[in-house]
Amino acid sequence: MSDTTTVDRLRTALADVSYPADKGRLVDHASRNNADEDTVHALHSIPEQSYGSFDEVLGVVAVDQSRES
Repeated sequence: MSDTTTVDRLRTALADVSYPADKGRLVDHASRNNADEDTVHALHSIPEQSYGSFDEVLGVVAVDQSRES
């Protein structure tokens, strides 16, 4: 298991989340959307705060550019 995900996996996991959203809501939403373990784990690793948009989440989550979707 990894602390990283890909932009595509993260976008799919959080596709219909309502912002602003705190870390707990993002993790829960990804889990309910059947996100892979790495994506859920990466969301668990972000700071505890409120996020106003997907771009804000993307700015703090560990994304591995070398991984395939």
